[in-house]
Amino acid sequence: MDNSPLISLIIPIYNAAHTLERCLSSVVGQTYNNLEIIVVDDGSTDEGAVIYEEFSSTDGRIKILRQTNSGVSKARNSGVESATGSYICFVDSDDWVEPNYCEKLFSLIQNEGADIAIVEAAYEDDAGNVVFQKPVSDESVFDGRRALLLLLEDEVIQSHPWGKLYRADLVRDIKFPEDLKCFEDYSTLFKIFNKAVKVAKSNDQLYHYIQHSASLSHNLSPETAYQFYLAIMKVYSFGRFTMPLEEKSPVTKNIIRKLLMVLKRILRNTDHNEMEAEKEIIRKSFRSFLQYPITDIGLEYYFYVRMYYFFPAIYTKLISKK
Repeated sequence: MDNSPLISLIIPIYNAAHTLERCLSSVVGQTYNNLEIIVVDDGSTDEGAVIYEEFSSTDGRIKILRQTNSGVSKARNSGVESATGSYICFVDSDDWVEPNYCEKLFSLIQNEGADIAIVEAAYEDDAGNVVFQKPVSDESVFDGRRALLLLLEDEVIQSHPWGKLYRADLVRDIKFPEDLKCFEDYSTLFKIFNKAVKVAKSNDQLYHYIQHSASLSHNLSPETAYQFYLAIMKVYSFGRFTMPLEEKSPVTKNIIRKLLMVLKRILRNTDHNEMEAEKEIIRKSFRSFLQYPITDIGLEYYFYVRMYYFFPAIYTKLISKK
């Protein structure tokens, strides 16, 4: 009998028939055997059901949940609600994992007495070619506050739900926002990390993240960019009221960088009379950043924040494509 703790591994799927077999094969083949594999079908209309039902017929660890199409946040929330494991992790249906993915994550939890464990990802295209190489960090064990700060900076520790193993009680009362069409993970992970006392990390690339050129997060239409703005502001609101002053500067600077990126995408891809309400909401939100001196956010961001807040028409012309 396997006495190791049960890990609930949640896989949200939507029309993923072309990648699902590879994903499920990598999950059922884990060297860590005590798994509860929760497949949440978010109203798929393709042949994915045939694939996951075939896997389910030969592997009793697989649990199938079905819902009307409601988005990945609802699917993840449904998976968490159904999970009975002591630990929870996520795998996206178009990605796949190495055989020791769960074993390595759990060993980090066990050996370091951590609440969250992290492994790195290989960022690949559909053909398996590496498209991005993330810098390697020398740090491997963090107290909860340090890990949260790094998550909010979104570089050493990034805000993807996958590639991590969480103590289940950290996740159960956290909801992924079902009102956001994308970037829901960015506005959720900090709530989980805020409850962690200790976080352990390995540089082993055990998760294969497949970057599709057509995905929402990599094809930022003005409307999608605005969804990212909403997620960014959730992070800022959290940090603004919970972080001590000495921690705010690097986080705020990173948030302003992202906001300006989002704003540029919207302004460059809309006419002046399009998305007027959204542009005004963004402009008004910049008022919160007027309080930060040059020494905290740098001259460039200090100038651009004021330019758009006080002179939006001039700023729009300034950053418009030639």
